[in-house]
Parts: sequence; structure tokens; C-alpha cells
Amino acid sequence: MTAIWEQLNKSNLLASVLVFVTACFLLNAFSRLYRRYTQTFGINRGERSTAVQVVYGLFRVLVICGSLFGILQINGIDVSSMLAGVGLISAFIGLAVQDLLKDIVMGTRMLTDRFFDVGDVVQYGSFEGQVESFDIRSTKIRNLNDGRVLTVCNRNISEITAYPAQMKTTVSLMLPLTHDPAAIGAALRNLLPSLEKMEGLSGAEYVGLTEVTGGNGRYAVSFISAPQEKEVLRIRVLNAMVDALRADALSFTR
Repeated sequence: MTAIWEQLNKSNLLASVLVFVTACFLLNAFSRLYRRYTQTFGINRGERSTAVQVVYGLFRVLVICGSLFGILQINGIDVSSMLAGVGLISAFIGLAVQDLLKDIVMGTRMLTDRFFDVGDVVQYGSFEGQVESFDIRSTKIRNLNDGRVLTVCNRNISEITAYPAQMKTTVSLMLPLTHDPAAIGAALRNLLPSLEKMEGLSGAEYVGLTEVTGGNGRYAVSFISAPQEKEVLRIRVLNAMVDALRADALSFTR
């Protein structure tokens, strides 16, 4: 450490400052271009949005790492030996960048294998939401129900499920088996045309009796929608089912 400090004291301060200023200029210029692009085209969905965010994040990493190693080299510190893992400083830096390298490797794999695009709805563990942003280091997912944003380091994403553009959702209710299943089926089938008029909903279908528990039966209706809309539509369909069955004097279990 003493030898390194002496090398820093003998270093070319002007060259070090020049590298630092150049790095700041590049980061600021690229950040301006990125903001101008997002204001013009928006960054909210699709393959192009994903690629732009990845390039932006990768550029920042390269500039920061390049300027750091450049300053060290100017000051007489052997960067090649550090990268080879020689000495205390190299070990320290190796530990510091280990997780970053894992993020970059996994982020590159996620991009090349097309795990998802920005704007896609995904499920990560028990968390379901829309991919808000993705770069080479992390992924941000916004919960569809309450707006919470989950930031996940790419190295921690081993499994993630991307939903299709249109998906089927099933909504069900429990009713006593003392009710005539045919009457229930008729009431729910009569509801389908009005469900089809809901914005963003299509393919409404009466599924039928799907489960019997004790003295109760579960009756289900399904519909097709974009995954971003499914939770709002699920609640609307559920309320419509309740209203339709109550109109036919059919009671529910609690």
C-alpha cells in the first residue's frame, strides 16, 4: 500500500484529471442523448426499448471501468497484474467487481436468449408485474396491482416467466349445491355477451362446474385479455357474475 501511495504522489496529475474529465464528458453526453431519445420515442415497450437500455447501461460500465483502469495505469500501477489477480489490491478489486461481472454475464444471456422485453408482464417468484426497465446489471419490475417496483440484480434471476401478449384468466364463485346447476349455467351464459363489451376483454366463456367441496360447487367463467389488464378485468367480471346470479335469486356461500 505504501508503494502504491508513493506512485500516486509521483503520478502525472494532469493526465489523470484529463482522463477523469473525459469520462465525465462522455457520460454526460451519452446521458443527454439517452434522455433525448426517451423523450422522442419513449422507453416503455418492445425489443428496441430493451436494446437501448442495455446499450446505455453497458456504455456507462465501460466508461467508468476504462477511466478507472486508465488513471491507475497513468499513475504507474500495473493494471494487467491487477486483472490477473496478483496482490492485495487486485484481490480487493476482484471481490468488488465479482458481483458486477455476474450481473453482466447474466444480463447478456437474458438479452441474447430473449427472456423478455421492456413492457412485458412477467412473474418472478411470487412477484407479478411489468418490466419497467432492463440493463446489463439489473431489472426493474412494477407490480400491476399496487405499483411497487422490484429491482432485481441480474445475477439473482435464475427463473422468470414471461406472459404472452394475450392470456386466459378464470374467475370462479362458490355456490351451494342446493341450487340447480342448469340455472346457474344459464345465468352465467346469458352474462357472456355483456362481458364481451368490456374494453380489452374477448373470448368470454362459461367453463362450468369445476370443483365440489362439501355442499358447495365452484362455477367458473374465463376470458382473454392482455396480461396488463387481467387483474382489473377479473374484478369487473367477478362483480358482473355476482350481479347476474343475484338477479336470479341465487345465494352465495361465505
